[in-house]
This record gives sequence, C-alpha cells and structure tokens, in this order.
Amino acid sequence: MYLDTANSELIKKYIEFDWVTGVTTNPTLLKTESAKKRIGSIQEILEIIKDRQLFVQITGETSEELIEDAEKVLTLGDKRIALKIAANEAGFKAIQNIKNRYPKVVILATAIFSVEQAYLAGIAGCDWVAPYVNRMENQSLDAMEVVSKIAGVYANQRIETKILGASYKNTSQVINSLLAGADDVTIPTSLIEVMMKNKLAADSIQVFNQHAAEKE
Repeated sequence: MYLDTANSELIKKYIEFDWVTGVTTNPTLLKTESAKKRIGSIQEILEIIKDRQLFVQITGETSEELIEDAEKVLTLGDKRIALKIAANEAGFKAIQNIKNRYPKVVILATAIFSVEQAYLAGIAGCDWVAPYVNRMENQSLDAMEVVSKIAGVYANQRIETKILGASYKNTSQVINSLLAGADDVTIPTSLIEVMMKNKLAADSIQVFNQHAAEKE
C-alpha cells in the first residue's frame, strides 16, 4: 500500500507501519500540502520515508519538456525516486526515451482511463500503471471492469507491468480494485484512518477491555 499524499506530518505518522511501501505525489498534492518549492518538498519527503519509494510526477506539454523535467528530478540522485508520467502521446515518447537511458528507473504510467492506455504502457516498458478508479466512476465508466481487463491483458500477453489502483474516495473502491486484479493501491491517509477505526470493531474492543478491567 502506498500513501497518496504530500503532507509531511501525515507521512511521518503512517510511514511507521511496515506495510506502507512508499508515497505517491502529484503536482496538485505538492501545491496544496506543502509550502515549499517542488524540489524542497521532494527532499523533505525523502528525509521522512526511510527506505521506502517516492513517486514524483513529471510534467510538461511535450515529450521534450517531460524528459527535461525527468532529468531535473533524477539529478537528485536518490534511488528511492520513481517517476510518474501521464499516459498520452507525449508521455509514451518520454517513457521510451527515459527507459532507454535509465533502464533501472521505475516508471508509473498515470492517468489511466482505458485498457488500451494500459496496454501501450505495458509494452512501452512501464513498471506500473495507475488506473483512476473514482474518476472513471464519475464519468460512468466501469472502473472495476477496466482494472480486470488490464490484469487479463497483462496475463495473456505476459506483460510484467503491475497495476497500482489510484483515485479513491471510499474503501469499497479500494477493496473492489484489489479483487478485480490490482497488484497494489495508493490511497489517501483519510481512508487508511477509516480502515483502522472500524466502528463495529471499536465497540467490540471497548466491551472486551471493560470486561478485562472488571476481572483485574
């Protein structure tokens, strides 16, 4: 599980759990959750996450701009940094260029809304794809069918690209994505809070603790 946030305090809180694989960010998160400039925010998160992975989204209108931005991020020289690149024509060109020059750099194709995008990302050599679950559902698309078909195409074609479910607004979307074939998920910390503080479980635990105290 990845944390989908750029909030340093929340990252500090949840990175203590061993099952947190890393952090995913995007320009919007970096803008709204950190007062620092982009590179400063990236460096701050790297100081917090220990040996975990950090996905940084590369931006630009053209493949040349994307490649230039990737170079800027990679000059930080930190092996924990992975790149997120949008799955459009410019993005696919940049992915090809970056993978040829830096084959060990982990790349996630982001903003996936279709099986076709995911297929292209897979044969382009991306390590991950990120289908946007909630955004698909907002457009009346069957997000779980998309995730399932991506998993099926990868299995049939023996493509080793993994599926990182993204864009979640509730825990049902998270679980259904995993059932549909996602290898992992990146979710906001608010949903982790919901998962860990189940109301029914909390009521049962309170009763157990009460009974235990009465037997002291």
